[in-house]
Amino acid sequence: MSKRDEPRIPFGWLVERGLLEPGTLLYGPGRRWTAKVRADGTVITADFRGSIHKAGAHVQGAPACNGWQFWNLDVEGKLVPIDVLRQKVRAELT
Repeated sequence: MSKRDEPRIPFGWLVERGLLEPGTLLYGPGRRWTAKVRADGTVITADFRGSIHKAGAHVQGAPACNGWQFWNLDVEGKLVPIDVLRQKVRAELT
C-alpha cells in the first residue's frame, strides 16, 4: 500500500484519543520552533494558530509543510516526529 492509499488521520484524533494532551509542546527540527497543542486539534505558535501543516509552513516562511514530519514530541530528551502517533492510530484502525 502506498502512502497515498493509507487512511487519512486528522491531527485532532490524536487529541481526542488521548495520545496528545492540550497544552503539549511540539518542537520543530533542532527545537528552533515550538507550537502548543490546542483542544480543538489546532496548534498555536508565537504568532499563528492553525493546522500542524500551516503552522509549520508559517514558522519557516515556506509555502507548504508536512506537519507530521516537521513537528516533534520531546520523549525523554529525544525529539520524535508526531507521525509516530499517526502510525499508531492507523494500526488501531486495521
